[in-house]
Amino acid sequence: MNSLVDNLVGFVQILRQLGVRVSIAETIDAVDGLTVIDHFERDEFRAALKSTLIKNSEDQAAFDQAFNLFFVPPEAKKQQRETWDSKQRLEHEQAQQAQEELVFQGRPLDISDELKDVYKRLPEQEKQRLQGFLEKTSTGYNVKESFQPVVENLLKSSLSFWQRQLSPEDLAQLAAARRQLLGHHELDHVVDSAAGLGGAGRNPLLYKNMQDIAENEIPQVTALIKRLAHRLTTRISRRFRMTGQRKLIDIRQSIRRNMRYGGTMIALKYKTKKIHKPNVVAICDVSASMTKYVRFTLPLLFGLSNVIKNIESFIFANDLEHVTDYFKRNGDFAQITEQLMTGSTQMGQGTNLFIALSRLEEDYKQLLSTSTLLFIISDANTLAPLEAAGQLAIISKKVKRILWLNTQPRERWNQNSAIPLFNKHCTMFECYSLAHLIKILSLNLTRQT
Repeated sequence: MNSLVDNLVGFVQILRQLGVRVSIAETIDAVDGLTVIDHFERDEFRAALKSTLIKNSEDQAAFDQAFNLFFVPPEAKKQQRETWDSKQRLEHEQAQQAQEELVFQGRPLDISDELKDVYKRLPEQEKQRLQGFLEKTSTGYNVKESFQPVVENLLKSSLSFWQRQLSPEDLAQLAAARRQLLGHHELDHVVDSAAGLGGAGRNPLLYKNMQDIAENEIPQVTALIKRLAHRLTTRISRRFRMTGQRKLIDIRQSIRRNMRYGGTMIALKYKTKKIHKPNVVAICDVSASMTKYVRFTLPLLFGLSNVIKNIESFIFANDLEHVTDYFKRNGDFAQITEQLMTGSTQMGQGTNLFIALSRLEEDYKQLLSTSTLLFIISDANTLAPLEAAGQLAIISKKVKRILWLNTQPRERWNQNSAIPLFNKHCTMFECYSLAHLIKILSLNLTRQT
């Protein structure tokens, strides 16, 4: 990469790999911006790129990490590449070692790459304990090949436990290790290095599993969710409204207005995009299997309710409970949570999504319209999954879109037979961290897929 434009294009690719959304138009704006500054003044150069490529405050840290790693003198860049090459060789050796150690009777175990990365980061004593377990079970009396799935499940449970003990920094490093690289050596070392410096340079709390957040982190989580909820309220639709500002010419209205002048375009009419604020219905699972995520799901409902005016909130376990009034009381989150926990009959009960959806469709049918986005926040563990899927199908025909935020990691979805049934009638997202929520809310949620 020799020219300035080549370097800029490469830098944009790096930002995209770090989760920053950069369009072609913004890239062109950045190129144009560089024509009016002094390229040799580093601060001006940084400011020009940041002002044209970065739209959200949470992306600024990722930009700074990438900029400081990419735009450096050749000697520093060479040293960075050598350090990264050394790290890649070590990672490859550790991966091979994990592959050789995670075997049962000479056959490799079916363990996800994510859990293998957890295994590589275990204390040596814990690694030896797991290796001892595998060796004993492999050579045990009358232990057959059919016992392998049992061993795999036990090992997955152990590694999942250790995964939950990881610090936010470790979680960020795991995410970086699983990041798909660009296949370009000069760019990949920057992507990997920037991602390893605290989760793409962002707040480590974004990557923390929400079942593990501490009490003192809840105010920060709530504040972050409020900021994210603003994105949902300002989704831009493709529709237009009339405006006096000179933006896009409204051809139809301009022709009509200029009929009096024989069709000569003398007085033009303009239009601008409408801000589309959808009606939102959110139903949140607070059953026993979801209690560990209450510190995520209740702040989510609280944040959405504080930002979105036209929202109706529900919680459910073995029945549906309307809780919109709790979140409209202008109290702080701690007070509202205490009132909800003591006043609700659903907290910690068994799950019956079929009953909850039936109540929603029968008692609150006026909320279900073609302009309604229905959010379901649940791990998809429920009684009567067939009946629940049938009720979901009925509701899906009445609303604009059903968006399911699943708090279970995607690799566990194949263990739940209900998920394929639900997936036919909704769009399901993996959502157990704020990073997932950021990614979801950056999408066009009103568009059918």
